[in-house]
Amino acid sequence: MKNKLQDVLMTISAFGLVILLVVSFGVIGAKIVFKSDTELVPEYTYGSIEVVVEPGDTLWSIARAWLPDEDPRVVVGTIRELNQLSSADIYPGQVLSIYQKTNIQPLQVASGTRL
Repeated sequence: MKNKLQDVLMTISAFGLVILLVVSFGVIGAKIVFKSDTELVPEYTYGSIEVVVEPGDTLWSIARAWLPDEDPRVVVGTIRELNQLSSADIYPGQVLSIYQKTNIQPLQVASGTRL
């Protein structure tokens, strides 16, 4: 009798484990398949703009002014690379290209409009 009870408990445990695994994979699969479209679209991109150097400007001050949320060390390096500058020396009137963050606005379709 004790052996039969153990066999029944082992069978129930094995079925429970299989059901748990199937449900877990189903939930994970559903999360992947039904992922929100907004998560797949970047929120911003970088566009190139031109900046005229003013008296007293430095690459650091330009980086802080135009990309305040970015690490200025990285921005200064990018400005130097983009403008092929061999040093950080710049002069008033010089035109520099810099990358500026631009928000991406998703397209919106008016209701009732057919594509």
